[in-house]
Amino acid sequence: MRFIVAALLLFAATAAAAGALTETPRTWAELLVPIPAQRLDELETADVERIRETRDRLDQLLTATDTEADALAAIYGRLGVLYAAHRLYAGAELALSNARALDPQNLRWAYFAAHIALEQGEAAQALDLLTEAERIDPDFPSLALRRGEALLGLNRLAEARTAYTKAADDAALRAAALYGLGQIDLLERQWGDAAARFDEVLQLQPDADAVHYPLGQALIGLGRRDAARTHLAQRGAIKPRFTDPLIEGLRSLQTGARFQFERGVAAVKRRDYAAAAAGFAAGLDAEPGNVRARTSFARALWLSGEKKAAADALHRAVAEDPDQTLPRFLLAVMQDAAGDTATAVASYRAVLASDPAHAGASSYLADLYLRRGDFGDAALHFERAIAAGATELPLLLHYWGALRNAGTDDSVLRDRLVAFDRRFPEPPVFRFLLATLLATSNDAAVADPARAVEIATTLNTEQPIPPHAELLALSLAAAGDFGEALQVQQGLIEWARMTGNWAEVAVLQQTADDYRAGRLPGTPWTRYDPMFQPGPADPEPVMRNYPAGQPY
Repeated sequence: MRFIVAALLLFAATAAAAGALTETPRTWAELLVPIPAQRLDELETADVERIRETRDRLDQLLTATDTEADALAAIYGRLGVLYAAHRLYAGAELALSNARALDPQNLRWAYFAAHIALEQGEAAQALDLLTEAERIDPDFPSLALRRGEALLGLNRLAEARTAYTKAADDAALRAAALYGLGQIDLLERQWGDAAARFDEVLQLQPDADAVHYPLGQALIGLGRRDAARTHLAQRGAIKPRFTDPLIEGLRSLQTGARFQFERGVAAVKRRDYAAAAAGFAAGLDAEPGNVRARTSFARALWLSGEKKAAADALHRAVAEDPDQTLPRFLLAVMQDAAGDTATAVASYRAVLASDPAHAGASSYLADLYLRRGDFGDAALHFERAIAAGATELPLLLHYWGALRNAGTDDSVLRDRLVAFDRRFPEPPVFRFLLATLLATSNDAAVADPARAVEIATTLNTEQPIPPHAELLALSLAAAGDFGEALQVQQGLIEWARMTGNWAEVAVLQQTADDYRAGRLPGTPWTRYDPMFQPGPADPEPVMRNYPAGQPY
């Protein structure tokens, strides 16, 4: 393939007008090689347009001042696979080389280049590229199978056998791996082993008619000529299929829809949501059944202010593929925000029925239950969200509030606070709550006023704010030092008077009266309740930030 590249570079003078793609700007010159335009005379109009659109997009990105390397790599990769689809292999090699240089830890660029090399019979080049891919992700399932292909092409039969044997352990690759092993058996004149492997391939994939001819050859070697004639007469061209999501992705890049979807994703990254919606809409015109893309379209619509259209798009996505959890979850948040809690609960539950580990549905459903006072259900779903990987401080705070309001034992509440404080030592909200619990608990095994004083003193010293001073006064009173507690409380009252907060003065004065009388005030938890109450559901951050996995 490399001699083609040299010829292409010599041919550059007769190519189309130069742009940033053929004369790489200085910003990228040390990293990228120029890609001369190709002769596209024999291609269909639509194919020519896709290639020209892609080259135009690359020219724009190369001359922009804020282009990110991975975004540029994605378009170079698309150009490479478009060229390969139309047997413009020299351009494909150059484009994928640039994609690899820009995004060297992205498996698909090395893997695509290896696939194209294998298609061209460039086994040595393919093997080098597969080795590069293996360094990026040694556990990618089909690498062993592709290495077997390259090694077989190089006649390195023992190594090829090892690679194919490893691949054959994967059920999704077994038929193709057995086909490769059978070919090695034929070359080594192991007729019985070859026949057995080809027989199994046909049991796994009866339509793989390319297997009949080598099976016939193996049967001739075994002296079974009548059976061999039957298979030789069925000679075909369909080789065993195997699961390879990256190659499926390569084929999808060759369609116009994918190009538009990529434009949508790029627009999302730069927060141009109107342009993102336009990109996804254009892609959906060509590929209307792509539910993931329709969900991304809905999100872009919402973020660009088209909320009704966004809801319509999500409803369509759910109707077209009820198993997709993301559009249903986004709808649930919208229903929750609109106050339609009954529908929202049903939608959250439908998401969890399909995916019990969906952290978003669990946490938003927990918030909904907490807002309406269903504390036990709220705590249960917070626990499920945490088990699914949710770790945000507000979620843990709301979870603890749900546990307390549900009547959970103080010992459990204490242990949760200790664990949460280890995870989030700053801000010290969980230490603050722990000191409050230790000062006020009626459980003798939990109450520890001395420890509460120690925590409150440290907090108030490090950050002398009214809540910390109030906690210190409470802890001192719990430890029996009502005089010192009253003195701290009087300071708080003076602060409230200076700020003109007379409602707060009245509350603080009542507590001071309790300390003066030598008694603890009523439970402080009601003053903290707003801390445990989530705000109303807000679709905006979910639409903007909730991970999509695959955006199209």
